[in-house]
Amino acid sequence: MTFVKNEGEKYTIEKSKGSKQIILSDSDCYQIIIKNGNERMKQQQPEPDYRRMIFQCPLCSLIPEEQKDSFLQDVRFSVRSYQKGEIIVTQGTHYDSLYILINGEVVTEMADEKGDFMKVEQLKAPNPMATGFLFSSDNRSPVSAICHTVCTVVVIPRENVYFLMRKYEGFMMAFLAYISNKVSFLSEKLRLVSFRTIRAKLAYYLLKESEGEKSFRLKTSKENMSRLFGVSRPALVKVMMEMAEEGLINVDRRDIQINDRAALKKML
Repeated sequence: MTFVKNEGEKYTIEKSKGSKQIILSDSDCYQIIIKNGNERMKQQQPEPDYRRMIFQCPLCSLIPEEQKDSFLQDVRFSVRSYQKGEIIVTQGTHYDSLYILINGEVVTEMADEKGDFMKVEQLKAPNPMATGFLFSSDNRSPVSAICHTVCTVVVIPRENVYFLMRKYEGFMMAFLAYISNKVSFLSEKLRLVSFRTIRAKLAYYLLKESEGEKSFRLKTSKENMSRLFGVSRPALVKVMMEMAEEGLINVDRRDIQINDRAALKKML
């Protein structure tokens, strides 16, 4: 059986269960849908180039353009897809491969002995997951990674990651920088956990970010701040507005002015 795209051009149709697959060119892919004896043609989206997508990840961002083709030849990976609510990594399991989230959003949470859960972080693609434990002597994941949306993950074996770090300096430097930044983030998260109220968390954060200045601009959004605090954005904004009404601070989007530094320190 043949399909004619343009006059004089014929293409073989591959039959499959309930449909027929047609390859018109290297980049065009169509499907004929058979329903009630009638046929209609539907263009399909080409498969994404997952290898190229990893260059959007911070770990691969420092690889020079002239080395990217060589890097793609050396990297060994598999691609896994997950539905919303599925678990990518379970707390306590051995972390033997590097997971790079290239599509979707993941929430990491930690459970204690009582069964209580604490949200640690919310990751958006493109970002790696649990990099700090890949080469640990005890490489069991301290958190569970749960899909907040439909997710696609590139998985690279630890041995291949080690090979890539030795061969590509840009990859090694980005990997080390990412781990260092993550340690700093988790240290700050741990410090904030020690404060029991949102007011105390916010007071500490504003004092730290101000660096002694009366007026300053927040480096991050309120959404990211709420994630760092482990609270909802509306709850954070409510407390911030209350502190502004009390005259402790002035707030204009990301621009902050501290009016009573002593009062903020008393909240700690």
